[in-house]
Formats: sequence, structure tokens, C-alpha cells
Amino acid sequence: MQQQTIRLSEHIKKKLRQHHITPLSLSSSDLTLSDNSDDDDVFLVTSAQEKTAQRRRSSTFITHQIRSQSKAQSLHSIDSTQSKPSSSLKSAKATCQDCHRRENLLRNEHERLVQICDENRRLNEQLRSAVMANHHYQEENTKLKLHLNKLSTHLREYQVNFNLLNQQLTAQKNNKSILNRNTDAEQLKRLRYELNAYNESVATKQQQDNEYDSYRKWSQRK
Repeated sequence: MQQQTIRLSEHIKKKLRQHHITPLSLSSSDLTLSDNSDDDDVFLVTSAQEKTAQRRRSSTFITHQIRSQSKAQSLHSIDSTQSKPSSSLKSAKATCQDCHRRENLLRNEHERLVQICDENRRLNEQLRSAVMANHHYQEENTKLKLHLNKLSTHLREYQVNFNLLNQQLTAQKNNKSILNRNTDAEQLKRLRYELNAYNESVATKQQQDNEYDSYRKWSQRK
């Protein structure tokens, strides 16, 4: 139940007296209107002085007393009531704009995160490929080092053999030159001997010819 205190004018007081609405204090200008839900919505009109004489019924209903507001307060309440929807609309619009902005921000961040994940995946693939290639190059480098060591060993052996062969060739050349010198001396001696023998043979032949000529001439004289 709600109670409202209303200040009555003289005209209303007269009307109430005419209709014999009692009890009513003629000196009081305040009325209390009561709404009792337990009494089939019956409105009771009592004076302010007789409120204390009424039976207390707080156990069955709750009474609220409302003072009448002034005109300025009523206008202010109306303005505030009318301004509430616009402010609520503004706040709702601001909330929607904030939601859209947050959604756009989250969408942009999600797209950026997806791009970063893709880039990270691509870089990981490149790194994995580079690591595998580096491992392969290290294995090939190890094989090449072993092969190079073998080649170096063979090269040293070839160098030793080459030096030995060079020494042998040098020795053979020296021996051959010595043999050649000995052969030339013997041939020269033989040639000289043959030349002397030839000269002696020629001289003997010439002497024989001379002797023959002399004998022939001597025979012709006889």
C-alpha cells in the first residue's frame, strides 16, 4: 500500500463537508490516501490527525508515504526522465562503437598473428633446410678432407719416387757421357791407326809404282 499526503484547498474541503465524509478535521489541510491490496483495492481517506488512531496493519501491508513535489522538481524529474533515453542511447552507441573497435582490433591482431605464424613457419622451414644443407656440406667437407689427405700422401710418395728417378736418370746420363767420351777416344785412335796404315799403303804403292817405272824405263834402254 502507498500513502500520499495531499494539501487540500478550501473548495475541496467544502465538497467533502457536503458529502458528509467523516471524520475530517476542518483545521487540517493534509489528507493521506491509502491503497490496501488486502481490502480489494479500497482507497481510504483519513485526516492527518487521525492517522494515529487507525489500526496498525504493518503485518499485512507496507505503507509508503510520498510527498507532493513542487513544479520545478516535477519539471526537473521530467527532463531527467526524458534525458535518460537519449543518454542511454548515446551510451549504447558508444558501447557499440567500442565493441566494433575492439572487434576490428581483435580481427587485425588475429590477422597479424596469423601472418607472423606463417612467417615463423616459413623461417623455420628455411632454417631446417639450411641446417640439413649445412650438415650435408660438413659431411662432404669431411670426405674431401680425407680424400685430400690421401692425395697428399700419394703426392709425397710420388715426389720421393720422382726424386729417385731423377737421381737415377742423372746418374745414367753421367755414365753415358763417360762412356761416350771413352768411345770417341778409341774411335779416334782406330781412325788414326787406319789413316797411318792407309798412308803407309799409299806410300808403298807409290814406291812400287816408281820402281816399276824405273825398271820399265831401264828395260827399254836395253
